[in-house]
Amino acid sequence: MKEIGGDLSLSGEVRTEFQATSDRLDGRELRGLIPGRPMYAWDVEVNLMLDYRTERTWAAIKIEFDNDMGVRSGTVNNIRLEKAYLGGRILAGDTLTIDGEIGRRNLFNVFDSKVQFSSLYDGVLFRFNKAFEEIGDFYFNGGSFIVNDNTNHYGWVFELGALGIANTGLNMKYSLIDWYRPGGETESGDTAVQTALANQRYDFLISQLTAYYQFYPQWIGKKLIKIYSAALMNHLASSSKIVNGVEIIPTFGKKANIAWYTGVSIGTVKKALDWAVDANFQWVQAQAYPTFDNLGIGRGNASGLGFYTADANGSGGPVAPGKAGGNTNFYGFELEGLYAITNNLTVQQTFRYSNTLNKQISENEKYRQYEMELIYAF
Repeated sequence: MKEIGGDLSLSGEVRTEFQATSDRLDGRELRGLIPGRPMYAWDVEVNLMLDYRTERTWAAIKIEFDNDMGVRSGTVNNIRLEKAYLGGRILAGDTLTIDGEIGRRNLFNVFDSKVQFSSLYDGVLFRFNKAFEEIGDFYFNGGSFIVNDNTNHYGWVFELGALGIANTGLNMKYSLIDWYRPGGETESGDTAVQTALANQRYDFLISQLTAYYQFYPQWIGKKLIKIYSAALMNHLASSSKIVNGVEIIPTFGKKANIAWYTGVSIGTVKKALDWAVDANFQWVQAQAYPTFDNLGIGRGNASGLGFYTADANGSGGPVAPGKAGGNTNFYGFELEGLYAITNNLTVQQTFRYSNTLNKQISENEKYRQYEMELIYAF
């Protein structure tokens, strides 16, 4: 490394996590009855991060070891490549920079949302950043990613943002993600209904508009306060689709393609005794974004039901009317607190609650979860 030049950074985290979860479907508790869905769960996790940077190039790696605790229930071999990408600076100007990156990370590492962008972003990314002294800082992040290389299915996504508008704390962002594949997801041996159901899982073109204002008031010790709101719409949602006499859209002839959330966060955690809290409310209709891309509270869905199909992984036939599952079609709130005991050790606590939004589409499912996590970072 001394010969090729550059800076190497190695960091890591050791985490222990406790979750207490209740998932009641029409009054019947599912947690503890379904294998792999305990009511009280303990995890141990290790994250290793490796970053290498030269003047105009870089690479980043993150490997996650996330395993269940327990003599009988414990696991030791759950390994995940969470991040692996390389990049370089294409243009380095005084007020304009253009970067290109290719590899793996999560969508939420690049694009901003409280409810979507939980999926992997395996693809290429371009970043444009432009600063205007009296107007603010503008950026554009966009690129294409792989959905399924067996069917040549690719998606694309971009986010356009304006930060510090007119030298104030006002910030605006707009994103658009396209999961749809023209021609469909047809694979050998699929029936017409199976093909239509597979296609429906990706029939999403989603806009999100986000606005937030941040400031540092004296009365709270100049801690950061951030007030935010966002609205989403799936432009490709259909109200009904019949294939070979079978209705494959379980929304009873109406579109359910809107979502929104709003919240406030206070504080940042950088050193010992720092604290931060966040509270937000989420309202998500059933077709607002793909259920597999849910980053929000969700509905628990301990039974593993899909929204369009009997199974969440897209297999099985159409869901029965009024029995749609998945992790959309909910409203609820989330509270999160973070406190740094030392410079290295942080405790994080989260409480989530959600209820079914449209009980005609899905059975009444009430979901609650308390989570406490100790994080030692080095």
